[in-house]
This record gives sequence, structure tokens and C-alpha cells, in this order.
Amino acid sequence: MEGESPACGICDSRHISKPSKAWCFECNEGLCEECKEHHTLNKASKSHGIIPVNEFQKLPVSVLQIEDFCKSHGKRYQAYCHKHKCSCCSKCLIGGHKNCKDFTDINDVVCRIKSSNMMLEIENSMREVTDNLQRIQKNRAGNLLSLKLHRQTIETEIQIARHTVNNHFDRLERTLLEELHIIENDERKKINKILASVELKEKEIDELQKSLAVTKQHASDLQTYLISKQIEHELMESESLIQSIQNNNDLSDVIISFQTNDMMKSLENISKFWKIVVQTSQSDISLVRQKNKQTQTKVDIVTKGYPDHQYETIKTEGDSCFIVTVKPANDALKFGLNGQYRLCITTSGFILEDIQKKTPKCCWSFNIVRKFGKRGIEKNLKSL
Repeated sequence: MEGESPACGICDSRHISKPSKAWCFECNEGLCEECKEHHTLNKASKSHGIIPVNEFQKLPVSVLQIEDFCKSHGKRYQAYCHKHKCSCCSKCLIGGHKNCKDFTDINDVVCRIKSSNMMLEIENSMREVTDNLQRIQKNRAGNLLSLKLHRQTIETEIQIARHTVNNHFDRLERTLLEELHIIENDERKKINKILASVELKEKEIDELQKSLAVTKQHASDLQTYLISKQIEHELMESESLIQSIQNNNDLSDVIISFQTNDMMKSLENISKFWKIVVQTSQSDISLVRQKNKQTQTKVDIVTKGYPDHQYETIKTEGDSCFIVTVKPANDALKFGLNGQYRLCITTSGFILEDIQKKTPKCCWSFNIVRKFGKRGIEKNLKSL
């Protein structure tokens, strides 16, 4: 949301235009330098959360759209319903959420939300999810590259297979054409042989006709008789030749044709010789998963270590209080009822937690302990 600085809300209500230098989340308005100083000194507003306006402008729109007050009732949110995953005001709690049981007191948790286990879990989860997404991107990018390489390999294999099939059919074609030419030549030789014998016999008959005509015209009767007998004998031989040709089926027409076998017919019905198969194999990608990850329903309160001073918690008989000894000064500090509450020490201070409800009752930072000592703490306890 970076851009021009918003005007100071207080000055604007007085018809004075001043750029804001800070932003108050409680009042939801900008503050100039002078108004900011009054705002932080005023008893009613000194606890408000104020940040520099340039930091406010860096906040994403989704954060700025979050309301502090209930849209239905106009009251400030007091609790968070884990069942419905929404914030609730006091009227929501006795209205639509009266049967809900799993709540978190917003006022108890917001003071330490930024250093809570929930925030740590969220940050760790975001890093984990980001790392997993990057691993997935790298894995899928690798698969895209392997798909391209596989496609190129298959294209080469298809070309080789096609070349092999083409060569095989070329050999079959040459063999079949050679066989065709041989068969045709053999049949042509048979027919030509018959034609040659018939043509020869036809010439002989033609000569006999000429000889008979001359004989009838110029030869004596005896010569004509003897020539006739000779021609008659040769005619019988010609008729025998014709009969022989007929009996041997030499007059049958020779037809050559091309016949395909059943395998060739089945090839016509084949739509493809090869099939592209898609297979999956287990990826070796290793995704990060947090072990023993707990569901965060409330802000966890854990001890992360001690600050400069050392603290020792002592339970005393006959006194239902926690006594905390602050070393090395050995100042005694009393906290809460022993049977109802338990004391937790965090890096930010002391937190008093309800044992049954498992919710924080109150908290004190270490700087308050150091500044006010035992009496300051006891005074704060009595005010609860």
C-alpha cells in the first residue's frame, strides 16, 4: 500500500491539513508528529499500537482490510472461534456461537502473538511449503525435460522402424516383380511356340493350295491323282496338329493376376503398427514434512530460556501462591493461586495460565519486574 501519506485524522477533523507521521491501529487513523506525542501521553490512548506511517504503508491490502470491530454488532472482537474459524464479539458469543466451546481469548494472546509458538509454526510451515513447492517445480521441470528427450528418442525409433518396413517392402516388391516377369516370359514362350508351329503349317497349306491349282490346270490326270493323295496326307497331319493343340488346352487364355494373402488383407485393417505407452514411475523427490506437528488451537506458551536474571519457582505449603525468587538479589515475588494456576516463564516475561482452561490469565514482562520489584508485581496481581 505504498503511496502518498494519509492526512492526520485529528487535524483533519479540525479542518487542518497535515501529513501523518504515524498510524494508530486502535483509532484507525493517521497522526502527525504533534498529535502522536499527545496520543502517547494520553492515559486513554497511550496503550494503543502505533507504528511509523511508512511502515504502515508497507502492509499488504489483506492486512489493512482486517477489521477490529464486528460488522454485525459494531463491538470489538473478544474471542476467536476455532470451530468456525472467525472472530467473535461479546454479542456473537451469546448469539450465533453460544453452542461453540473451542475459543481463544484474543486479548490474552495478541500481546505475545509475534513471539508465540503459533507464529513460529506458521513461519516454519511457510518455509517448509516454499521449499516443497521449489522441490516440486524442480522435479516437474526435470520431468518436462525428460519428456522432450523421450519424444525425440521415440521419433528416431519410429523413423528407423519406418525405414526398416520400407526396405522390407522394397525387397518384396523387387522379388514379386522378378517373379512376374519370369512367369510372363514363360507363358509368352509357350504361346509363341504354338504360333510358330501354326504359322509354319499355314504356309505349308498355302503352298499346297497353289500346287493343287497348278496341277489341276496343267498336269495329267495321273499326276493330279498322285498329288491329291499327297496333299490329302499332309492335310491329315495338319488336322492332327490342330486336334493336338485343342486337346492339350493350348488354346486356353493365359491370365496372370495379383492375389494378396490373408496377412496382407489384415494389414489394411491395422490402424497403427505401434502404440505410444504412458507409464508412471515413483519419483525420488523428497518433500519436507515436520515431524510430530501439533495442531495449533491456541497460542502456545513455552519456556525458551531465561534472560539476564535467573528465576526459581518454589511451591510453599500452607500458602496457595507461587513464590518466585529472583537471583542474585533473592527478591521474593508471589504469583496467583497454586491449585488453579501455574506459572510459565518465557523470554518475554512471566505468564499465569489457568490449569483447567489452559488459557493465559495475565502476564508481566521482565522489564516491569526489574522496574517495580516485588511490590509492583503484587500491586498488579491485586488489580486482577
